[in-house]
Amino acid sequence: MEKRKIDTIVFDLGRVLIHWDPYSYMVEHFGEELAKMLIEKVFSIPEWNLMDKGDISEAQFWKMVEERHPEYAEQIHHMKNAVLSLLKPIEENTRLLPILKKMGYRLLVLSNFSYKAFEYVYNTFEFFRYFDGMVISSHVKKIKPNEDIFYELMERYGVIPMYSVFIDDRKDNIETASKLGFNVIHLTDYKTLKEDLEKLLGHPVE
Repeated sequence: MEKRKIDTIVFDLGRVLIHWDPYSYMVEHFGEELAKMLIEKVFSIPEWNLMDKGDISEAQFWKMVEERHPEYAEQIHHMKNAVLSLLKPIEENTRLLPILKKMGYRLLVLSNFSYKAFEYVYNTFEFFRYFDGMVISSHVKKIKPNEDIFYELMERYGVIPMYSVFIDDRKDNIETASKLGFNVIHLTDYKTLKEDLEKLLGHPVE
């Protein structure tokens, strides 16, 4: 009997298919010292995950951090207005989607994304049409690296981990997926996605 092969590829979005680098943007606009501070006090706080999980809105998040750090209200307000413009397709990776689709793979998304930001990218970027389904943290009130959002994906789309690939830039998310039996690609450099996929799938992606 022929061994069943991988049939499903599950993508994270940020730093896999969509550029997300607020630090570099802030270094350019505010300088390195202030950029480091804002990464720590705005982009790395627990409330960011609450926003991604859909427990608080984008408006609530930005109001809270502006009130918490009034001395940086101007820079925080600037970033509130700039974040969506930082979300741009990683074109060398998104162009792999129609190729993989044509090769017969089912393509899914499993991503932590705030509601407003996901609405923006989904309505702006055409590559989403290649996906067969998506589980977005703010829509299901579950968030990676917790197992429950992976189970949501598995149950909703009948995903069998051993026949699936999960791709993410974060180690903690990869560890959960690996524990659940997924084949994984820990994408530490978005430029290696094609090479990493070819190595795991065992054939060219072209």
